[in-house]
Amino acid sequence: MSLEPLISVLMNCRNEEKLISKSIKSVLDQSYKNIELIVWDDASTDNTISIIKSFDDQRIKLFKNKTHLGLGPSRCKAIDELKGDFIAILDADDEMTNNRIEKQVKEFLKNSNLGLLGSWVKFKDVNGKTIKKSSINKVFNNSKNNKQIKEKMLYKNIFANSSLMYRKDSALNVGWYSNELEYAQDYDLSLKIINLYDCKILKEFLTFITIRKDSMTQSNDLKEIRINEQIKILEKCKLEFKIDEKSAFIISREIAFNKLKLDLLTDLYLITKLFLILKTVWKYPTLIISRLF
Repeated sequence: MSLEPLISVLMNCRNEEKLISKSIKSVLDQSYKNIELIVWDDASTDNTISIIKSFDDQRIKLFKNKTHLGLGPSRCKAIDELKGDFIAILDADDEMTNNRIEKQVKEFLKNSNLGLLGSWVKFKDVNGKTIKKSSINKVFNNSKNNKQIKEKMLYKNIFANSSLMYRKDSALNVGWYSNELEYAQDYDLSLKIINLYDCKILKEFLTFITIRKDSMTQSNDLKEIRINEQIKILEKCKLEFKIDEKSAFIISREIAFNKLKLDLLTDLYLITKLFLILKTVWKYPTLIISRLF
């Protein structure tokens, strides 16, 4: 029996026949071998299941929803099947370097209060071509970046979901993924964990994120839902977390900012009026406009 802690890699999927093979292979090729890959399929209608079954590796454990439930409920159901001491996340269209798990486990073993760990990431298109590097790479260049991250997280989720590793006990202690959210569960869970535990972003490119027009983060159809969930999380954070006056101000500002974004989604007149105001008082209004969208 291995003395190394067991790592559960959670991969949720639905109709990912084009990219899931590379994602699974990147997990199985890890230098750290004591892993289990929990693939949770949300009633795929393409060849996703047959592709998963084509891998002959006992570390893969496939679970299938009989009907389409959505990402949120699927994540909540998965917790009962995750047997590892640590939980690594990888979306079914992303990949990890072959030493990601090894490096993250070593970091957790150094600090017993570390609850959440991410890494630098690179973004690629569906053909595997690198588009850009994570915007956090230059901002968080201090190895002791726990406080810096916590302040930034009050108004922006800076952790790439597919780079995350949780200490399982910490994630369970704060309630795991919320069953009230669908698209911002990772942000909610990260906030709950860093409210009680340490967090860190490794200064290495350990994850590759695929940018697609049909992904949840890129879909305009889901933008209103995502913004509403962001507001809900921030309001809960302000009420339940122990925060100082500065943090309370930041959260209040971001709640107001997100409410403005909701108005701008549906009110063309307001968009035009806002742009004209900014044009008279700000030399580069597009800098603010770009953040709204």
